[in-house]
Amino acid sequence: MDVLEYYIELKRLPEYEQAEEIYISKQEIADVLFCSSRNVHYILQRWIEEGYVHWKSQRGRGKKSTLTFLKSMDAAVLLHVETLVQKGKVKEAMSFAMENNFSSGLQETLLSTIQKAFGIQQIEDEEELNDVLHIPLQHSLYNLNPFFVTVATEAHILNEIFDTLVRYNVDSKTIEPHLANGWESNEDYTIWSFYIRKGIHFHDGSLLTAKDIQGTFQALINEETNIPNKWLLEGIEDITIQNKYTISFHLKDGNHVFPHFLSAIYTSIIPAESNIKDSCPIGTGPYRVEYQEKDKIILNAFDDHFQGRPFIDQVHLWKLPESHLNTLHFFTEHPLEKNKATTSTYTVHDNGSNYIIFNMKKDGVHQSRYFRQAVKAMVNPHDMIEQLGQPRIAASTSFIPERSDGKKINHSIERAKQLLKNSNYEGETIHLAALRFEDFLEDAYWMKQKLSEIGIKVVVHPIELSDLYNEQLMLSFDAIYTGEGFEDNIKLSILILLRNEYGIRRFLNESQRKELNKGFETIKKQSDDESFIQAFLAVEEQLTEDATIIFTVHSSEQNTYQTTVQGIQLSGYGWPIFHKLWLKN
Repeated sequence: MDVLEYYIELKRLPEYEQAEEIYISKQEIADVLFCSSRNVHYILQRWIEEGYVHWKSQRGRGKKSTLTFLKSMDAAVLLHVETLVQKGKVKEAMSFAMENNFSSGLQETLLSTIQKAFGIQQIEDEEELNDVLHIPLQHSLYNLNPFFVTVATEAHILNEIFDTLVRYNVDSKTIEPHLANGWESNEDYTIWSFYIRKGIHFHDGSLLTAKDIQGTFQALINEETNIPNKWLLEGIEDITIQNKYTISFHLKDGNHVFPHFLSAIYTSIIPAESNIKDSCPIGTGPYRVEYQEKDKIILNAFDDHFQGRPFIDQVHLWKLPESHLNTLHFFTEHPLEKNKATTSTYTVHDNGSNYIIFNMKKDGVHQSRYFRQAVKAMVNPHDMIEQLGQPRIAASTSFIPERSDGKKINHSIERAKQLLKNSNYEGETIHLAALRFEDFLEDAYWMKQKLSEIGIKVVVHPIELSDLYNEQLMLSFDAIYTGEGFEDNIKLSILILLRNEYGIRRFLNESQRKELNKGFETIKKQSDDESFIQAFLAVEEQLTEDATIIFTVHSSEQNTYQTTVQGIQLSGYGWPIFHKLWLKN
């Protein structure tokens, strides 16, 4: 504890908080601060030197000295937070602001001060002027391995660290070259050859060759490797190197969308000798990992990236204690007092939906179709939007916002009561997990209250994003309230939704999984976009008709950026692509 913190400890006592002058002995100060008399002498000297107090000693046993406070409680607290931020101790500053019982006005001032530490800042380093992007996160980054990732935030960041053979172009809606200059297939789509760019470096300085691509995919298809999206590679029978920069994939069955599969983050390329189970393997992306711990990650611009060095020199990502800071408002110069003349606003529509999914692998009253349909009849997304407001913007009946039809929602408390009666519900408690985000928890507690109106008991369990990787924990709940956000490549996202072992499949029983697999095979065979979507909607209807899945709302959010920030391109996850950003000074 530094001397300013000791000052705050004394000043915040109820009898001293508003006082300007008090009579107190050094021993009394020592008792309040839980320190020795010798240490109190040092603290008092520092308080005087820093201009916090004036001290007038009184000699004689039992006489008290006069201490005059020269800094108000609010001013001292603000100075302490500013000092922590300047020292880069942002997490400590946030904890101090949130965990102490400060007034709402002071807390808002402290949060505004802390948030100014985020966004893009210019830092002089010797003769260089470095542009550093600081980003606050609501959750820890649990997974920086592209082969095991399932959380959208992590996937966005991993796209800055790793590259794939090809990439999806959201504007043209086509697959385009990336690590590969080009590719071709035979007539029945069973052999695909990719021609690799020369001169591509991994972050450790080694050169990328066909051997690295072969090594990556052989490790992924190894039967001992258990990754959540292994289905992307299950048709590969052999991988052959034609020469140093040409590689061929031999498939068991023809697959005309195979390049789409190779655009997924789960098929990132790493050095041949790497362990694909490493917490953060080596990539070739525009940023490399400089520092990594549970609550902080630093990314450095990779000077030798084959598409050019990023403009932003460093990206710092911080996990902070819970607060009302908006994760994506880190570009505003004054986030709590937005100046429209110096900012621009982007609206991000979630390309997906929030939903409840029941755990069909666990015994309980939720196994009754009548019970699940009773819940569905009570959860009216229109009322949820009206009563809870933004960021909820539309009632959902589908994962695909454009295919949702709010008119189809049939809400009836009388029907819900009858369905509940038919289910033989006997007052069992339903354990509902919900992501620890403000809007998800608001939704969950709103649904809990609605269900209590017909006598259903619900306990809400807030969960972290990292808990999604914990199979045992996730399967201990009766139902989960979560969301699905599609990336730019909608067709690939749909296939991943149906086959990702960390997604909805995890909660389906064996017969449901078999039906899902049948639907997946039908969807995959569709050659045109509309047939593809219609086949998916048929699968979706099977899961919603018996209320295994209950859709709630689609959301959107407005994110504000300083006008000096240029090159803003938002990924399908709603985040700006870091390596595209540059500053207009």
